[in-house]
Amino acid sequence: MERKEKIKEIVINSLKKLGKEEMIDGFINANKDTKIQESVDSMAIVVLSVDIEEGYKDVFDKEIKVLNDQDPNFLTNFRDVSTLVEYINKL
Repeated sequence: MERKEKIKEIVINSLKKLGKEEMIDGFINANKDTKIQESVDSMAIVVLSVDIEEGYKDVFDKEIKVLNDQDPNFLTNFRDVSTLVEYINKL
């Protein structure tokens, strides 16, 4: 499986987990087209980011920081699954 596919799997699994924990119906059956930003608050973004970072470390044995508060437009990276995967793939 290529890197980008692995990242997509990490993101989707993290969304499904968050969907179950926070009862966000749109995330329980997450896929590459799932909208993220319009369905969550800032706390859920933090929880999702930490879970993705942990999943990434488990798969790639490398630490990343998904939340980049130094970039004023960082929230646009959370628009949907595909956008978030593209962003993480560049880290």
